[in-house]
Amino acid sequence: MQKSTLNKMLFSSAIIAGVVAVAPQEADAALGDRTLKQGMSHSDVTELQNVLKEKGFFTYGTSTGYFGTYTRDAVRAYQKENNLAVDGIAGPQTLGSLKGKSVSAPNSSNASNGGNSAPASNTSLMRIGSQGSNVTALQDKLRSLGFFNQSSTGYYGTVTRDAIRNYQKANGLQVDGIAGPQTQSALNGNSSTSAPSKPSESKPVSTNTTLRIGNQGGQVTDLQKQLRSLGYLNENATGYFGEATRSAVREFQRTNGLQVDGIAGPQTLSKLNNNPAPVNKNQSSNNQNTNNNNNSSNPSNSSGLVSGLVSSANSAIGVPYAWGGTSMSGFDCSGLIQYIFRQNGVSVPRTAAEQWNAGTSVSSPSVGDIVFFETYKSGPSHNGIYIGNNKFIHAGSSGGVAVADLNNSYWNPRYLGAKRLH
Repeated sequence: MQKSTLNKMLFSSAIIAGVVAVAPQEADAALGDRTLKQGMSHSDVTELQNVLKEKGFFTYGTSTGYFGTYTRDAVRAYQKENNLAVDGIAGPQTLGSLKGKSVSAPNSSNASNGGNSAPASNTSLMRIGSQGSNVTALQDKLRSLGFFNQSSTGYYGTVTRDAIRNYQKANGLQVDGIAGPQTQSALNGNSSTSAPSKPSESKPVSTNTTLRIGNQGGQVTDLQKQLRSLGYLNENATGYFGEATRSAVREFQRTNGLQVDGIAGPQTLSKLNNNPAPVNKNQSSNNQNTNNNNNSSNPSNSSGLVSGLVSSANSAIGVPYAWGGTSMSGFDCSGLIQYIFRQNGVSVPRTAAEQWNAGTSVSSPSVGDIVFFETYKSGPSHNGIYIGNNKFIHAGSSGGVAVADLNNSYWNPRYLGAKRLH
C-alpha cells in the first residue's frame, strides 16, 4: 500500500515537473513576443538594444536591459529610416522589421558612383552619445559656420544636437538632430546659410510681423544681422530664431526700455529700425561689475548653456537610480549633475558635497542652478537641477530620475540652499 502510494506521488511529481519544464518562461520569451516601450526592464530590451546596435542605431556604450530615452530615440530613428510609424515603441511592426530584412542605419555613402567616395566623416552616423574625432571635426565645422558656440569636446551631447538641428533648418534638410549622410554631405560641401561677410547690408525687418523662437527665414536673418551690428548677438546670422537670438532680443529690450519677453514684436522691431541703443552703451558698466554673474559679459552663451543643461536633465528622466552611477544606465544624485554639465562641456566635481563647495551661493534658485538637501547625514547629501516653478530634476533612490517639487513635505524641510555651477 505504501509502495503504491509512493509510486503515485513520484508519477504526479514527474508530470508537474514536465509541465513546468515545457511551459514557456517569461524571461526566455524571444524578441517579438511582447511590445517594448519606455520604462520597461527586461532581457528582451537587452536583445532589442543589441539588434539596434548591430544596425547602427543604438550608440550607447553597453546594452542595459532598461528601455530609457536612449533606446526610445534609437527606436524612433530606426522607424524613421524604415518608413514605419515613428512612436518610439517597439511593437509588432517594428520588431518584425528588425528581425527581417530592413534598411539599417547608413554606414557608408549610398551613392552608386564609386568614383565619388565621401570623406571619412560621412561614413558614420553621429547622434547623441557618439564620441570621438569625427564628433570633434563636426563641432569644429559647425563652429566655423556659426552654429556651435562652444569649444569642441568630441562628445555629441544636446548642444551639438541643437546645433545640428539649427543647421538642418537653415539648409532645408530633415530636422532630426542627427548628423547623417545628407547633413554631413551638406556640411562638407559648405552648403550653409551662415552670415555673409557684409552684415551691414541687412535691411530693416517689417514692423508688421512678430518673430519668436522656432521662426526661420529671411526676416529672422535680417533681425539677427541688426542685433549683431548693434553688439547684442555674438553669433552669425543663421535664419533660425533659437535661444541665442531670444537672449539677444531680451538684452536689446532691456537696454532700450521695452517689455522684456524675448519676442521681436512691432514695438521691438520699430525700435530696432529707429535709433536703437547699441549694447556697449549700457553693457560696459555691467562688464566691469563681475561680481553680479560670472557669465554676464555674454548673456547669449549663458542662456544657451542653461537651456542645454535643462534639456540634458529632461533627456535623463526615467533612467533608474544606481549608487555611484554616472551614465544613462543609472545615476545617483551627484552623478546626474556631473553628467548634465559634462554633456554641455562643463566639468564639475563628483560628489554632492564637492559640488556644494564648488558652487556660488544664490539667495533663490534660477533655472539651471543646483538645489541641495540634507538627507541621511548632516551637510549636503542630495541635490538636483532647478527647472523653474519650484520644480527640480534629481535622481532619487526610489524613483530614479524624476521631477520633484521644492515645496514637497519631504524636500522642503531638508532644503539647504542653491548654488550656481556655471
